[in-house]
Amino acid sequence: MTNVKTIDVKGLPHGEREALIFPGVESLASGEKLRLVVEFNPMPLVYMLKARGEFELSYEKEGPDEWILNISRISPQEDKKEQFKQLLKEMKTGEVTEDAKAKARQLLQAVDATSLGLLEQELIREGVSHDEIRGSLCDIHLEIMRDSLVAQRIEVEAPHPVHTLMEEHKIIIGQLKEMDSVIEKLKDTKSLEGLGADIERLKDISHHLVEAENHHKREEDVLFPMLEKHKIEEPPTIMRMDHVEFRKRKQELFKVTHNPQDYSFDEFKGKVTELGGYLSQQLEGHIFKEDNILYQIALQVLSKEEWGEIKKACDEIGYCCFTPADVLSAERIVDLDLRPIFIFERHDKIFEKWDAMKPGETLRITNDHDPKPLRYQFEVEYKDHYEWEYEQKGPKDWIVKIKKK
Repeated sequence: MTNVKTIDVKGLPHGEREALIFPGVESLASGEKLRLVVEFNPMPLVYMLKARGEFELSYEKEGPDEWILNISRISPQEDKKEQFKQLLKEMKTGEVTEDAKAKARQLLQAVDATSLGLLEQELIREGVSHDEIRGSLCDIHLEIMRDSLVAQRIEVEAPHPVHTLMEEHKIIIGQLKEMDSVIEKLKDTKSLEGLGADIERLKDISHHLVEAENHHKREEDVLFPMLEKHKIEEPPTIMRMDHVEFRKRKQELFKVTHNPQDYSFDEFKGKVTELGGYLSQQLEGHIFKEDNILYQIALQVLSKEEWGEIKKACDEIGYCCFTPADVLSAERIVDLDLRPIFIFERHDKIFEKWDAMKPGETLRITNDHDPKPLRYQFEVEYKDHYEWEYEQKGPKDWIVKIKKK
């Protein structure tokens, strides 16, 4: 007969919950089962335990006021965290050996992107530094798991925020490759004049890299905080640390390439080669981690409603000068709720929003009656330049989508 333990942590403070849950989980013997009773969905814990590969997890009850999670230890296998720690020690000593790579391949063979991120999170909570994760563990992940991570990737289409971020990544990578090409030529160039048109290419590339700030802002101010609400904290922290380093170097590269006369040619050449080389190598690896690890965690953890909130907040922040036009036109929706606005102010608000919109964007208005008079006005003033679609026809609220052609 299976030995069953029950831990009820409903209503307890965070610290007291952890003091009961984690010792209870660790003390499970093979074949034993723990019933964990909480007042909300313990999804972060589920992902964390899945990353261990030692537990079988199932929900006995799913809300709305109480969740019961059954946790069983399925094997006494060595803790994956300890194996990762040992790998980190080996990697600290210098070049990663083929033996270490073989161990890592075996260890990571069945680990998906979400489990991977949560396992790193556990390691950091136990004292492994962010720099160790960024400098060693993430790099070995990329080298060993590049193909398998790409194969497991969830694909999304516009207007999903992840689709936009990834399309922007493609353009940034293209700029980095172009910069590599210019830097390669720069090695054999003897003077600024010898660069010819390539100096303008460098200015353009550095401008685009600095212009990616809105891309980072959408991640840092919207996506990362939403993940942190789900206790997915360490992967966003690592990405933020990368952003700080990139930001400094991008701004310095912009300064150098736009003011070459302030430097001797050798100094100019050295700075462009150093800054550009760092960004090319490190930023491309960072983008791969976001596309195949961080975004994948988000796609598995966040709900449809949360993605709707993210999309709205991203629209408010805005996009980059290089964000593809077809992505913008496919995804941009401006919401305007007329219900709390005085009737005599509503039309002014509508046309203020409409005039600021670009072709392909959609104005979605929510009203407390059928806005037929508004449609007559659009037909007179914007005939053949708009599309009108009812999303909801009463009985209490009316929602209309008006697309600018």
